[in-house]
Amino acid sequence: MTVWLPADAPIAVVAPCHPYDPTRLQAGLDRIAAAGHTAVLFDGALQPDRYLAAPDDVRRAHLLQAFDDPAFGAVWAARGGSGMSRLLRGLPVATWGAKTLIGFSDLTPLLNLHARHGGRALHAPVVNSLPQTDPDDVSALFAVLAGAEPTPLRGDRWQGGDVQGRLVGGNLSLLAATCGTPWQIDGRGAIVVIEEIGEVPYRVDRMFQQLRDAGLFDGAAGIALGGFDDCAPPRDATWSLEDVLRDLVAPLGLPTLANLPFGHGRRNLPLGLGRPATMAGDALSWR
Repeated sequence: MTVWLPADAPIAVVAPCHPYDPTRLQAGLDRIAAAGHTAVLFDGALQPDRYLAAPDDVRRAHLLQAFDDPAFGAVWAARGGSGMSRLLRGLPVATWGAKTLIGFSDLTPLLNLHARHGGRALHAPVVNSLPQTDPDDVSALFAVLAGAEPTPLRGDRWQGGDVQGRLVGGNLSLLAATCGTPWQIDGRGAIVVIEEIGEVPYRVDRMFQQLRDAGLFDGAAGIALGGFDDCAPPRDATWSLEDVLRDLVAPLGLPTLANLPFGHGRRNLPLGLGRPATMAGDALSWR
């Protein structure tokens, strides 16, 4: 049993991406408190700088402080959006140890980098989105943090058989943006998880082509597709987003599960990036 967050250890809440709504964030902090945990929001986390929560040096300093301070049992992102990629270069991730990082969306590259260096990386709701997430999924997240067996994610089998591999991936836009950089994920032997929000189908198509051409799927064990919220085609289209996604994954010849409950919608079960996982039947499970 892996306890991802010691019961008596406070959580550092940082804002490395977009500005957050204080009311929504407080509701998320209240949800953390109701689960019996203490969350510490860093002073000065919100000093909006254009489309960022704070200037780069402030957001970077908060990340470093959160991971360097042994008192904190986990680091939880206030929200996603954009801005994380501005901080990646030079972050001493290899020195951070196994401390748990929680978030998704714009946190995708940092989560995968942390997992690559042996850290505990939970692809799960940011604090800002906890109040909008299915209560059962939030409960499942806190159960995982306490050491419980993760809840399997069930979806639709599109192709292929049962496979095993470590979990990598996250938000499609961020996976595409990191292609050709030091932060590009290594899909070899892995189950690649992908979700998205607010991208029209032709852009989803283009980003998948980028992942394929960058070699991200070369040697992968399988593909696990989550929510693609607000990615629908035009209202007069005679085709669906599912048609597009099926056409994209079919030529890869990889076992594929789709419509799994993770992503930007109400359903967002936790996924342990870097952890061993299995796709069997209609379920994705990890340990």
